[in-house]
Amino acid sequence: MLVFTLPEIAKEFRTSKENVYILEQLGLIKTTKYSSRKLVSKYEVKRFLIENAGKDFSTLISEEKKRKKIKDMSDNVVNFKQEGK
Repeated sequence: MLVFTLPEIAKEFRTSKENVYILEQLGLIKTTKYSSRKLVSKYEVKRFLIENAGKDFSTLISEEKKRKKIKDMSDNVVNFKQEGK
């Protein structure tokens, strides 16, 4: 296979799709957008694995999930305040 979708990479890496999307959003996995799908070449997957061998992304991913949750909560508060006007 020459290209993978992000969910396919998640399956290959045995992790959640959310974790792979976070790695992509942080620029650690580079994608190519084709139509409405984000694709990753097998060469990019290989590059990512080689350059990051031995690294632990659990803290980085955990912190990004917390940041996203705080942003979502903040957005909800802003929307609630706007609806109350």
